[in-house]
Amino acid sequence: MPKHGIKIVTQQTGLSPHVLRVWEKRYQAVTPMRTDTNRRLYTDSELQRLKALAILTGLGYAIGQIARLSCSELQVLLRKHDNSINDRSEAPATDLGDEQEKGFISRAIQATKEMDQAKLETIFDEASIAFGYSGLLERVMVPFIKLVGQLWQEGHISSSDEHAASCAIREYLAHTTRPFTSSTSSPSLIVTTPSGQLHEIGAVIAASLARKAGWNVTYLGASLPAEEIASAAIKRQAKAVALSIVYPVDDPHLLGELGRLRRHLPNTPIIVGGQGAAALAPQLSEFKMKHLSSIREFNTCLCKIRSCSF
Repeated sequence: MPKHGIKIVTQQTGLSPHVLRVWEKRYQAVTPMRTDTNRRLYTDSELQRLKALAILTGLGYAIGQIARLSCSELQVLLRKHDNSINDRSEAPATDLGDEQEKGFISRAIQATKEMDQAKLETIFDEASIAFGYSGLLERVMVPFIKLVGQLWQEGHISSSDEHAASCAIREYLAHTTRPFTSSTSSPSLIVTTPSGQLHEIGAVIAASLARKAGWNVTYLGASLPAEEIASAAIKRQAKAVALSIVYPVDDPHLLGELGRLRRHLPNTPIIVGGQGAAALAPQLSEFKMKHLSSIREFNTCLCKIRSCSF
């Protein structure tokens, strides 16, 4: 008997209502029944099917390739990737998927040059439908952000183009993570950038991924002193702190900030990512901070912390 409303389904699958509707209408992934007031109701089996589809699209499968598979066929695929559900590094990279990614990124760059934020949002929606929410972030949005930064540094796009793209991403992520609610018993995570690190998009993406994974995220914005980060972590009884470092990595105060943060939080896991973090890997190891070389490692790291195996 159908019993799950769309709010429960979005919370348990991580899929937005918009993605659910497109998967139903365009791909016939499920066919929920309707109430007299036209509300969707999903059965337990439909909910499990959507969970499987969400995981597989996050692993790299295009929804068009798997939407019509039977539940048993979906389970076969899930078992095939049992060892990579938490570690997306083994996600299948099909030529079709690669071409789709390149197409989305190319269109997003063009929308950036045209300063068309509405078009950019539409492209992100389409990528989310094709790859799932995690796939959107990992396979499209992160490479897109890196390319925007590169084009800006090389003078191919203006500062206003780069700022408009960053604002569009922040607004999009703020809007699309609203369905990912967490309970009061969920672990708490602080996300920010250290003092002097003004580029926050990496931190915004990390916060979005953590919310999707069910964490209670407190996002503090960019460029916070170590003492303020530590104070927030203690106040929120945070299970971990996530930092994004982009540039400049030669900031003479950065290592001092990281060292003070570790002294203030001697037992709290501190995760550090971003394209500037690799240059600081030896120092991060000395500070007993976990360096992540890619956004894909972030989910795995959160799972380990949550299960106390960090």
